[in-house]
Amino acid sequence: ESSRDWSSDVCSSDLSLTSALTRNQVIAFILALVLCLVFILVGFAPVTSMLARYADPAVVEAVTRFSVLAHFDGFQKGVLDSRDFLFFLSIMAFALFTTGVVLRNHRAG
Repeated sequence: ESSRDWSSDVCSSDLSLTSALTRNQVIAFILALVLCLVFILVGFAPVTSMLARYADPAVVEAVTRFSVLAHFDGFQKGVLDSRDFLFFLSIMAFALFTTGVVLRNHRAG
């Protein structure tokens, strides 16, 4: 499976979550789009350099680890690292689990 498939899976699970959180599907789409964009941009060099001016280096490092771009590098080079798989699977699992919790709460009352 290519890295593009993993990123679309992450964005799809984010869309499920935002859809469960809002009543308007257009708002859900916009929120999911922004969330996916954040996951991409936190690894973009100009964004990290701007963040480095205002935040501690440890904070910048922690935020950068949530970047989809950082986890694409291995896939693009043909290296299959279990940490990259775990990153994508954990993001998807968290979003889908949270979606289930939100939907159960909506049904319960």
